Amino acid sequence: MESIRKQAYKVLIHQALLDTKNCNDTEEIFHIAHTFHNLTETLVEDFKGYNEEALWSRISFLEENFGLMHYRRMFEETIKRMSKD
Repeated sequence: MESIRKQAYKVLIHQALLDTKNCNDTEEIFHIAHTFHNLTETLVEDFKGYNEEALWSRISFLEENFGLMHYRRMFEETIKRMSKD
């Protein structure tokens, strides 16, 4: 996986932690944690064998059920910004 995508995923992990910290809905917190827990493990292993499709499927669930549309946008904006550098 290219380094720009890796960095964009790190941004998502950071945002997910902020979202769980600031959320009062335990069901939403659970689903955010469930969505991103494998990504943190994969980060430690430098993304070896990482299944991006599974993560985006779980992010789609967050979008549809909790209106959390910002993860996809943040990912794309991070890639765009870092590609310019």
